[in-house]
Amino acid sequence: MKKYRCIKFKQRTGDQSLETCIFSSAVGELLNWVTIPSISPERKDGIQRSRNDFRVKGITKFMAEDERNIIPTAIVIALSNDVFTISGNGEDGLYDLDIDESKSAEALVIDGQHRLFGMNAYNPATIVPVVAILGASTDEKAFQFIVINNKVSKVSPDHIRALTLNYTAQDLEIRLRSARLSLSRQVSYVGWANDDESSPFKGLLALPNIEEENRWIIPASIESSVAYIQSKNLRALEDEDMLLDFFLTIWKVIRANWGNAFSKDSKLLSKVGLTSMNQFVVDAIEFIANYSDEEIDLSNEEDVTRCVEKVLKTQQEEFWLATWTITISDTRSVREQILEAMKQIQQNIKYKSQWGTNIGLVARPSEDNAQG
Repeated sequence: MKKYRCIKFKQRTGDQSLETCIFSSAVGELLNWVTIPSISPERKDGIQRSRNDFRVKGITKFMAEDERNIIPTAIVIALSNDVFTISGNGEDGLYDLDIDESKSAEALVIDGQHRLFGMNAYNPATIVPVVAILGASTDEKAFQFIVINNKVSKVSPDHIRALTLNYTAQDLEIRLRSARLSLSRQVSYVGWANDDESSPFKGLLALPNIEEENRWIIPASIESSVAYIQSKNLRALEDEDMLLDFFLTIWKVIRANWGNAFSKDSKLLSKVGLTSMNQFVVDAIEFIANYSDEEIDLSNEEDVTRCVEKVLKTQQEEFWLATWTITISDTRSVREQILEAMKQIQQNIKYKSQWGTNIGLVARPSEDNAQG
């Protein structure tokens, strides 16, 4: 059992406001009983970003360079109810804080991991102030991490996405809005696209909890693609489930028919490639549903599959694997060039020309790629 003398207070008087306490500790001692779980393939419930050795070394160097150098900023930790007890009457303004060191997994560092590591490398006996949030739930820890870290060192959008997919999204979203931080409306679709067993994108999103070599797809491309479908206000897609199924069906068909292009280094799975292809296919399906003689039910997987297959017959997989004359970037200009190229391919195939004819975007189309 580790013991500290602390100042205990409640910043707000409401019943839902948690108590906090302030105390000091040697960094080496603190590291013995706190946990710094980062989001990773092995630890999906972590909250911290991965350790940055450059930042750690910078702090160590700062401490070593001049004996006047100090870092007075407090380390912020969150303690679950079963890891601590507080006793005393507070007559002298102080209480006794007892920490159960065997439950370090319930004592998480919310802010200051690099300061801890850097100062510990300099001297484990270095004293730091510590602010402890008492009785923090799992969601509270995630909320505090996002808010505190976005005020000083911005947390990447993908890190926030990974956090929200693992915690109570609705409550977290509401609280983040109150702190003037927001998440994309489509963030849930990123989680479903990455986790759903039927998804062609399963395990391929560039999220912190996915193995590095499997991070093929930028999450924002999923969000943008879903948002585009939503913007069409298709009557058949009345709820989130239908919208998700429609989107995933489109891409399941694309993956099944274009296995070579559905790969890590393909232009098709770049952000601008995925969103452009998605837009082209959705527009084509909408046209087929509204202006052809076919009876198309956009909530029916077979009908959507048949539409996508029809659209793919007017396109060429090799287009996404060919050498392009422009640098791929997610800009309006590049999107427009891609969509124009796809329209030209559609015309070339319709009139049985070589698919790459009159497409300036493609550097050297293969001569043997004529539509047969």
